[in-house]
Amino acid sequence: MHKQPVIISAVFVFLISACSPGADLADKMSDITLNSVDPDNLAASQFTPDNAVEALPDAVLQIAGEEEIVFDWSEDNCEPEHIPDLAARAIRDASGNLQLIISHYVNYRMVGPDFNLLEQDCNPIMGSDFISDPALYNDSEWIAAPYTEDGETFYALVHNEYRGHTHSESCPSGDYFDCLDTSITLAISKDAGATYQAIEDPPGHLVATLPHQMEPEAGPFGYRTPSNIIKGRDGFFYSFNNVSDYKTQEQWVCLMRTNDLSDPGSWRFWNGEDFTGIFPDPYQSNQNLISEQKCAPLDRDNIGASLSDSITFNTFLDHYVLVGISADHLGGREVWGFYYAFSSDLINWSKRELLLEIPLPWTVEFSGSDQSHLYPTLIDHNSESLNFETTGKTAYLYFTRMNQGQANLDRDLIRVPVEFFMKE
Repeated sequence: MHKQPVIISAVFVFLISACSPGADLADKMSDITLNSVDPDNLAASQFTPDNAVEALPDAVLQIAGEEEIVFDWSEDNCEPEHIPDLAARAIRDASGNLQLIISHYVNYRMVGPDFNLLEQDCNPIMGSDFISDPALYNDSEWIAAPYTEDGETFYALVHNEYRGHTHSESCPSGDYFDCLDTSITLAISKDAGATYQAIEDPPGHLVATLPHQMEPEAGPFGYRTPSNIIKGRDGFFYSFNNVSDYKTQEQWVCLMRTNDLSDPGSWRFWNGEDFTGIFPDPYQSNQNLISEQKCAPLDRDNIGASLSDSITFNTFLDHYVLVGISADHLGGREVWGFYYAFSSDLINWSKRELLLEIPLPWTVEFSGSDQSHLYPTLIDHNSESLNFETTGKTAYLYFTRMNQGQANLDRDLIRVPVEFFMKE
């Protein structure tokens, strides 16, 4: 299987094998209550995937309208580095205000009463500390997945990049990719999303990292770009992420969950059988004992290695919908673009289907200058969830358009209406 270059994490290109072998909301989500479970024994209360599999819907998701610009960098930016560099996330606070997060290593938000009346807030909600010690997991940080249960306290999974090339002692070659180590951490906002900070002093905020210390020329490697968080029908909180393995750069999709959003150490990964996988900190543990302790690939035959940007529960289909970047062999050729898949249990998935073939940084002739696109996510403006965890028959596909290529900061946030249909 050949490999293709793909930007999966915030602003860089990786190698990936993406072609690897209607009741109301209250009724549908009525069994979603937080379980009181010891995080060290999460498997005890998990649903069994084989028993949970249901017939997947014979449905399609299609583009249903014209593109609109949500954030125009040339007009709306508060500073040059203010760009949509990760999948957009929507969340609603206790006052009813909608917040749309524009994520980069300096993070901003748009705020308004609804999606058509959003205004840019030029007060950063979180910056980056650019700490040179990789054991602190506190270098360049993107807010990736905010979640609230009360509209006042927000928790957020954070995409952290240790950029060794910016710390000369950590990267003799000075190469960005070779010295890149990514991880996932946890932030908290106690002021309804106005500001975020690490939930504990670093490295106490660590959620997920591969069981290997930073090593020059071994990258890029790590867990990265977590999806939004969704509360499953069993009461656990779930998030997907993309994995690039240590030295080999083999990629796959990882699924993890927790029953306590306030505890960064409570997240457990799917190991192929249950959710008992623990993310060890290689700076705190014996590496000889933990080197093989890593998340298992999730249903690679159906969702490939990179379908992990957006997860929602669709009330029209009564199933989960996963959206992301992938490829498949269609009509005798390899087709890259935005894809989707369906599931009843978050583990077993339908074969991914193409939503939109669109230029990506690795499918254009000149990635540094040709227009391309990244970071698809589904958002239903009418979702009753504070975290927009649900979609209905119609929704919007949000994504980033890099107007002058990957090497330029001119990036806009775009949305286009989409609609689900049952196949005839």
